[in-house]
Amino acid sequence: MENHPRINILTPLINHPKIILGSFPTWALTGQDSDSIETREKKSKEKTKNGDMDFFYGSSINRFWDWYKIFYDGEIETNNVETIKGSLNRNSIGITDIIISCDRLNQSSLDKHLTNRIYNHNFFRYPQKGETIKILCTSKGVMNEMFIKQVLLKSPKQFKIDADTSNNFQRLVLEKIKGNYRLLKNPFYNSIELESGGSIECFSIPSPGSPYRRLIDFGLNGSPVQEYLDSYLKEVFDWFKN
Repeated sequence: MENHPRINILTPLINHPKIILGSFPTWALTGQDSDSIETREKKSKEKTKNGDMDFFYGSSINRFWDWYKIFYDGEIETNNVETIKGSLNRNSIGITDIIISCDRLNQSSLDKHLTNRIYNHNFFRYPQKGETIKILCTSKGVMNEMFIKQVLLKSPKQFKIDADTSNNFQRLVLEKIKGNYRLLKNPFYNSIELESGGSIECFSIPSPGSPYRRLIDFGLNGSPVQEYLDSYLKEVFDWFKN
């Protein structure tokens, strides 16, 4: 069983109005109860060789902080944890992952190879009447997992997805970036109403570890791939700013 190095079941609730939500770190960036000295040394060498960073989305193949710098805060240094933490604090952004611990097939970085998952349930303070929390999900899988595994709330009765608002928002985004709404198999955005009168908005991005895979699921419709990806990311981060 691999353990998340920065969160556990006793981690305090996030109180920020904006949250970045990922899945689970890559093999070299996790801890494991049964890790031998040899395994720990191997992980350390791999982190050094790859230039990995001991922070959320710190794998060298993960582009999240590159995107954050381009589309949200150009003042950060993408390989400097302190500048990233400073930006998150200044902008009242919380950050966490959806999985606390799990088993992994070999050393795979793919979410589908993570099994026996223990989820990070109820990781934030629920918004009250008139309040809205924005959650930027680092993949559609992360967003869908919140609902399938009831990670978002203890009971489905506590919330209701506003289908009309969600669909209209997605249509407007894709119209703006010349995407095709009919290509969506699963939503990339959900607007959620709570019993408390508060609301939650979830907006997902293509996986920062493999952003060009399945861009069609985000409405790509014949546009140049990089141009479309950049346009989509700009929409997400502009939404997250406001």
